[in-house]
Amino acid sequence: MKTSLIILDTTARLAGRAALQERSGLLDRVQRLGPTVCWGPSVGGLPAFSSMDALRPRLGGVAAAVLVDGDQIFLDAALAARGLSRFRPDREDLFTQWEHCRLPVGVGVRAVATRVIPELGGERPADWLAAIRDAPAGRRFHYDTVHRVPFAESLLDARDRPALRAALAERDPVSWDLEGFCSLATDRATDPTPCMDALAYSPQPAPRVDERGMPAAYGFESLACARFPTYVMFDITNLCNARCVHCPQSLVEDDGGRPAFLGEIGHLTLSAFKRVIDECVGRPMQFVRITADGEPLVNKAVFEMIEYASEKGVGPVGLTTNGSLLSEKRAQRLVESGVAIVDFSLDAALPETFHAIRVGLDFERTRRNVQRFIDLRDRSGADIQVMVSFVKQDGNHDEVDAFRAYWEPRVDKVLIREMISNIGLNERSAHLWPGWDARWPCAHFFRRVVINHEGILKACPIDWRQETSNLPVAAQSIYEQWHGEFYWAHRMQHLNDAIAPSSACAECPDWAGTPWSLGYEKVIARLRAADSSD
Repeated sequence: MKTSLIILDTTARLAGRAALQERSGLLDRVQRLGPTVCWGPSVGGLPAFSSMDALRPRLGGVAAAVLVDGDQIFLDAALAARGLSRFRPDREDLFTQWEHCRLPVGVGVRAVATRVIPELGGERPADWLAAIRDAPAGRRFHYDTVHRVPFAESLLDARDRPALRAALAERDPVSWDLEGFCSLATDRATDPTPCMDALAYSPQPAPRVDERGMPAAYGFESLACARFPTYVMFDITNLCNARCVHCPQSLVEDDGGRPAFLGEIGHLTLSAFKRVIDECVGRPMQFVRITADGEPLVNKAVFEMIEYASEKGVGPVGLTTNGSLLSEKRAQRLVESGVAIVDFSLDAALPETFHAIRVGLDFERTRRNVQRFIDLRDRSGADIQVMVSFVKQDGNHDEVDAFRAYWEPRVDKVLIREMISNIGLNERSAHLWPGWDARWPCAHFFRRVVINHEGILKACPIDWRQETSNLPVAAQSIYEQWHGEFYWAHRMQHLNDAIAPSSACAECPDWAGTPWSLGYEKVIARLRAADSSD
């Protein structure tokens, strides 16, 4: 990397910090990274600045401003230098060894490309980070993936604070770097847990956070979700009784047979479903969705699944169905199952359009099934919300208004959706894609897990080829997989816009179909909030 200016933030003057900085040799380590100035009071005779007007000339001729806080007592200069050597400020806006990185907080640095500083504004260097975090669209990020520690150690905070001073009062570290801090935090003859708990990072409230709860440009939308997925989706079968034209189920082999990517017909077992629900008990779940790479009602255990989740208090539970198999007997059981939301996929206002899009289903029968379910719900007084959905495509785009007009008086929500390609298997909508080339990270890796029909956890809900599958839930828990190498590696590839060529995400054209402002679980949250306020 070209020349950098190191900016040491000295505005926070905790009592005794100067002595600790001297004891640890912090200033020597900072200055190994490059020419250094202070933002705030001068330390060690370094040039000091307190206004952006005064600092701006010093930024001329350097490619990046490297930000170091005065409380980074365990700053690892060698680690920071190796990371910065990979930063390309001519095309990347931010380098960080903090957010999302598998490092304790405070052992690394963050750097901002000086070419973007004029547009970021702000009254202090820390404002540059906030500006990028608050408006990340179109920004290029470089999160350090080379240097890392086990997940448990990445939750620690190496900065100067009372808990750290208490640990230092007990003994001297072997060194003032990553190794020294981790040794201080974890090396105990007996149980290291109390010290690790004391040195854990304290989460901060923010719209998006990393696994620790640190504010981030992209990430988990709640601390609860950072710890455990708050949206669990079940694909309980890969068999369908329809061949909808916008769905991969409509694709066939040359001989007219079942598409090979669907594999053998399979149904999620009740025992696998229960295993997942049991792990979710007591956790703040936003939504449990029962759907399928097919029609969920063909799985004979579907009602037992809904009832089990409801009995365990895990939910709200939603069912997505095409409605064609919802006989009166089944509808009555569904009303009594504890389901909170039923979403009927319909996609048409007229019979001829329905038959052309939802191939194999009968318009009048399906509509009668939906209406009968609504009537049973109303007569029972069950707290169930009904939604109907419509995927816009060439064959139905002129029926949106008619669809709304018919269903809005009858149901709780009419959901109009743009068509995605299911990772290139089908046609896609022409209305989703932004007018710029920068790709944002896919939100799927931060919001939910999918349990497929084989009881295997996968990351992507539109991955019909099962290429984002990881491990069976019987082999490894959801928590372990959520914080394991599989998810972390994929998240970092997306955050860095450096997706491996072998990944299913590499050629996926649907990233723009998952903007961070949208999401099925957000629709459900708004629907339930509106219902509770009535």
